[in-house]
Amino acid sequence: MSYALEVGFFEVQGRSRFQVNGPDAARYLNGQVSIDITRLTPFTARPACLLTAKGKLCALVHIWREQNFLIECDDSLAESVHARLERYLISDDARFDPVPMPSPLHHIIGVEPPAGGLKINRTGTLGFDSAQRPEDLRMVQPEHLSLLRILHGFPAWGFEITEDTLPQEARLELTAVDFDKGCYVGQETVSRLKSVGRVNKCLHGFLGKLALPLQLPPRLHPLGQPDIIAGHITSAAPYFDIAQTAALGYLNRRYEDLERFGVCNEQGQSLGELERRAFPIL
Repeated sequence: MSYALEVGFFEVQGRSRFQVNGPDAARYLNGQVSIDITRLTPFTARPACLLTAKGKLCALVHIWREQNFLIECDDSLAESVHARLERYLISDDARFDPVPMPSPLHHIIGVEPPAGGLKINRTGTLGFDSAQRPEDLRMVQPEHLSLLRILHGFPAWGFEITEDTLPQEARLELTAVDFDKGCYVGQETVSRLKSVGRVNKCLHGFLGKLALPLQLPPRLHPLGQPDIIAGHITSAAPYFDIAQTAALGYLNRRYEDLERFGVCNEQGQSLGELERRAFPIL
């Protein structure tokens, strides 16, 4: 992996934050999100699922503690997240207030975080936020940033995760769910899927040769069987170091024993071939 992906920084954009305070803030939040927030340590963010009663995603958020709890989400979801957090607030004494994002805000990867810096995973690899632009590091370019999250299987809203996504489909149970905590909205479905042991489709990483840019989502099919839809690609980016394409996509569980797939558009035209790879994609 190149230096540009291992060490560097980028400006954080397109995010919104809420401050949660009040005597019942911890108890109420713990009943709304998929992680046990009583285990949070100061200035260390954790991803968490905010779910519907049927267990589908409203948003993937980050939560951490400072003087109060802070929640960060994709900017496009700010209104719906605020409404969702307040929906079940009946008798608990808690408040959800929008707070401005720090400006400028830089995220730094590959460097040991200083004391008091917010540790947060924004790309699939742990980094930290800083108001100071680092002078001794290079800026990670957008194309490298997209590649970095794909290599680590880090799902993005509107691509890998939407309002129709179950946490286990996007492998979020590995990082954003605590199965040994108390009840929360959507827990019944998440816990049942854990006991059943499978969902109908699951997020995978791929590497191969594709004609970019793609009009997403291209279809995945077993080699030699273009009429069978085995899944679809959700994100793709050039892997500059090896002149190939790294991609994320969903596979139907019936085809997870296969390693290689053809890629075609809705008209059946071939776009290339991909090999399924474990995360991180190498």
